[in-house]
Amino acid sequence: MKSDQRYMKPGRSHGSTWFFVLNIPPDLRGHPRFMTSGGKQATKVTESLGTKDPDKARELRDQRLAYWNRQFRMLRHGPSDEDIQEEAVEIFRATLKVEAARPADWGWKPPVDYLRRLDTEIGVHVHKEMRDFLGRTGAVLEPGTEPYRKIGEAFLKAKVAAGGFGAMLPLPDGRWVRADEQHLPPLPQIEPPVAPSEPKPLPPPHRAKDAPETFSEAFERYLATELDGTSEDTIRDYRRKVKVFTDKVGDLPLAKITDHTAVEFLDGYLMGERKQKPMTRNTYAVLFAAVYKCAIRRKKVRDNPFEGQRIKQVTAHYEPFTDQEIGVLFADAKLEVAPAQYDTATVLPWASLIAAYTGCRLEEVASLKVADIKETNGIWYFQFCPDGNGKTKAATRVVPLHHELIDAGLLRYRDALPKESMLFPGLKGKSSKPGKLGPKLGDAFGRWRKRLGIVRPGVNFHSFRHAVGDRLRKAGVAEDDRAAVLGHEDQRITSRVYGHDGPGLYRLRAIVDKINYGAPGFRAR
Repeated sequence: MKSDQRYMKPGRSHGSTWFFVLNIPPDLRGHPRFMTSGGKQATKVTESLGTKDPDKARELRDQRLAYWNRQFRMLRHGPSDEDIQEEAVEIFRATLKVEAARPADWGWKPPVDYLRRLDTEIGVHVHKEMRDFLGRTGAVLEPGTEPYRKIGEAFLKAKVAAGGFGAMLPLPDGRWVRADEQHLPPLPQIEPPVAPSEPKPLPPPHRAKDAPETFSEAFERYLATELDGTSEDTIRDYRRKVKVFTDKVGDLPLAKITDHTAVEFLDGYLMGERKQKPMTRNTYAVLFAAVYKCAIRRKKVRDNPFEGQRIKQVTAHYEPFTDQEIGVLFADAKLEVAPAQYDTATVLPWASLIAAYTGCRLEEVASLKVADIKETNGIWYFQFCPDGNGKTKAATRVVPLHHELIDAGLLRYRDALPKESMLFPGLKGKSSKPGKLGPKLGDAFGRWRKRLGIVRPGVNFHSFRHAVGDRLRKAGVAEDDRAAVLGHEDQRITSRVYGHDGPGLYRLRAIVDKINYGAPGFRAR
């Protein structure tokens, strides 16, 4: 019997972290709490459970399910006394974590009368918790009112009980209950709040004995047994395709999916209704055929309805940029070291320049972080895909900064950002391609080059990558050295030769410096 995975889904690669997934009730989807930044209604709650252990994940799943059922109830009916107590427990636990690291060097002078003291302490110490709690419950309460003080006092007591630095509870007789003096008599001891009840585990799901394996179950087995080493981005894309299929035809048992079902989905739905190209249609057919091959091997089904469903397609062809086109692009580019606003317009020139002198892929440059530009022994370099989430294993690589990037002010641009920031913090993804930052950047680049009259067939952002490969080849750089810069799969490349902490970094810098567009004197602006 399949383990209980209700309200759960695994991460994007085999053996990764589990996630909690819960449908938002239809009557609450219009609530401001569940509206996206684009003004659309969210339909699901998705949270990381922070563990790869399925048993621990199920335990945490039960807790999150109880939490969200309580949130839904409060949004419908308002908070009860038990809800206030439950929230006080959460504040108590959170305050304990904060106080473990807080320096004990802050001071505070209390105000004068009791109610003003209470309002001040609520405003200073639990204002954020009040705002969050009232926002989630939909309650509208004004500071200084009795209902507002009732909740604020409960939250304030929780912080005092946890030893929150500076937290004080005023008493009507003029005394104070201080978090750091509770052990001293005769002030009353504020006890930690106690949760009303622990969430009960979900009852086991009802499943018929020897129930046939469904398509989504077969896909999960395929991920677990056939795709070791596949990138997270690819796994995410596979999951999206499976969801498109099951949303359209349902999560049917494998044997119920016929050749007719496959053709209607691939041709009628993907190419007909969704206007997908043959290449996209074929990626669905190949993936789903592989899922069935895995199931056939496990003797879960006999026929493969997606076998032989590929159709002819026109292979994409990319052209490298000419020196003249590169010159036109960067003569128009405005490279701002400290832009007043970080958005796609300010990102585009920098991302294009980086691609022109590294050959990186669109998603690779869009996903760069400030920390991905590093220095060793006086050599600055990019660390692409350090988390192993690139298109291939070879996508994780180091590429030294070309002198044109340094001269253009890239390091000054980087230093103007917080250390934990994305290199392009204003870059946003597209709702149609979740989890990716590159598509919107690619669209903006397309509009830019067309405005400048660069409209040859086969030319787009990927042409930077081909331009780098073309210039290195013409400069006499060996194929395996070009592969090291571009992140192509090549078994001859090893970390011993190209590691960022060894002599290979000097060799890579010499290779990168061979990238040249036109006659000497061309400068990236």
